Amino acid sequence: MSDEHEVLIVGAGPAGSALAYFLARAGRDVLLIDKADFPRDKTCGDGLTPRALAVLRHMGLLDQIEAAGCRIGALRFYAPNGRLLYSPIPECDDLPTFLVVLPRMRLDHLLLQHAQAAGAHYRAQVEATNVVRAGERIVGVEVQTPGGPETLRARYVVLATGAGVGLLERAKLLARPPQYGRAVRGYYEGVGQLTDAIEFHMHSVPLPGYAWVFPTSATSANVGVGDFTDKAHQGGRPSPRQALDNFLVSPLVAERMAGAKLQGAIKGYPLRFDFPTAQLAFPGLMLIGEAAGLVNPLTGEGIDYALESAEAAAEGLVEALRHGQPDARTAEAYTRALRRRFLRTFVTITRVREIYLRPWLLNRAASAANRHEEFCRTLVQICLGNLDPVKALTPKSLLQIAMG
Repeated sequence: MSDEHEVLIVGAGPAGSALAYFLARAGRDVLLIDKADFPRDKTCGDGLTPRALAVLRHMGLLDQIEAAGCRIGALRFYAPNGRLLYSPIPECDDLPTFLVVLPRMRLDHLLLQHAQAAGAHYRAQVEATNVVRAGERIVGVEVQTPGGPETLRARYVVLATGAGVGLLERAKLLARPPQYGRAVRGYYEGVGQLTDAIEFHMHSVPLPGYAWVFPTSATSANVGVGDFTDKAHQGGRPSPRQALDNFLVSPLVAERMAGAKLQGAIKGYPLRFDFPTAQLAFPGLMLIGEAAGLVNPLTGEGIDYALESAEAAAEGLVEALRHGQPDARTAEAYTRALRRRFLRTFVTITRVREIYLRPWLLNRAASAANRHEEFCRTLVQICLGNLDPVKALTPKSLLQIAMG
């Protein structure tokens, strides 16, 4: 292994490990580093949507992921008034018609091992502390290792560092403070009445946000609450932990949770969803996944965006390395590719979020979805991140909602 690599990836979560896999499979020299050693826990809802599974299928990992996790075939949506909407996972293009719930402790380790098997180099317990510049170009990172400080250099650096912005701030790569939501989750054993469905609960929690029950087995589940209000507007709202406590004793779930035992601790985590305003690339450097603000501001989902942005970055990097492309052109091409792929969805989701997540509208939407199969499919596709919410605002669907 040489001292300098073609690509250096900081962060071995789903985005970083997927990118390392795609690059190694293409025959590129890639080094992946992470401040932790694997397997390690990561606080998350643990749901893998059909879009995420489609990328994992492309990576040749779908069967292994499905065998390791809990396969989910349906969705249960509880409106603020408690009205239940049940739906099998509908077809959408060539996406799988199921989900998988797999704790990140297992998922991230599988992805990392897959990248290494493809030829990616990996170093654990290596924490990036700053970037290294040569003029305007970023050519590496300064790191702290168990053996002391080092400097790692590469033709391209990719940050897959998640919601944390410490490195970006130290490197003066953050133009403005990011927008954050908040979430908490705990693993519970002995949860009653679990089925092969993920559950979204819009009752007993502050909106915009929801509680979830994602089965991890026939008797256990990842249970949590997300608050998708950005930090500037969180004053006066209960904390996600308070919201979770309220949800657990709410009438619709109290009996089911009465005999459940918390496994480990309840953990909180930020949700960074400022993709529309984030700078995605610099000369010699790219950002992927949540480091680029790629978390759905309506659902809090981020793994599918992490994997899809890794695919986009891999395409751009392979092309740039193959042709010796100028740095500015590489950064512009990658930014353009991600904006073309995700920007419209993020902008419209943010604009309609406050309209959609109102109790009266959600109650009517659940009622309409129970009466109209086509609208039901539309609502489920929005929950799964497969459909831009603005597309649901057709005259026909608005009439159906109005009639309830």
